[in-house]
Amino acid sequence: MRRVLNRNKNRHFVLISPKKTACTKVKAKIRELIRHAGAKPAQDLVKQINTVLTGWVNYFRVGNSSRAFSQVRDYTEMKVRTLLTRRKRRQKRSIGWQRWSNEYLYGVLGLYWDWKVLPLKSAESFR
Repeated sequence: MRRVLNRNKNRHFVLISPKKTACTKVKAKIRELIRHAGAKPAQDLVKQINTVLTGWVNYFRVGNSSRAFSQVRDYTEMKVRTLLTRRKRRQKRSIGWQRWSNEYLYGVLGLYWDWKVLPLKSAESFR
């Protein structure tokens, strides 16, 4: 949380966004879950990843965190696709996004998709 100058109105406002260390910590948790997955089915692994992502997103949901959310979402998609390509032992690992599309990741496997940012309510609404 920090105070930032608004360029248009020459006023300060509070910018609430996750720090870089918070993003790296959640990425490390996802990496460890995938690393220790073993022969666990993909749906079970996605359920574990969803619990981590749900808690992290709900904590940082209020504020200006859409950029951090997109970074973590892209990282999670990449790691899950990499795991699936390794399990299928395909020679061309760079085409994982074609074989396992977003519809498969989010529809069939059930990867977490609620990355919406809620606007911060003003102090007048709490009175």
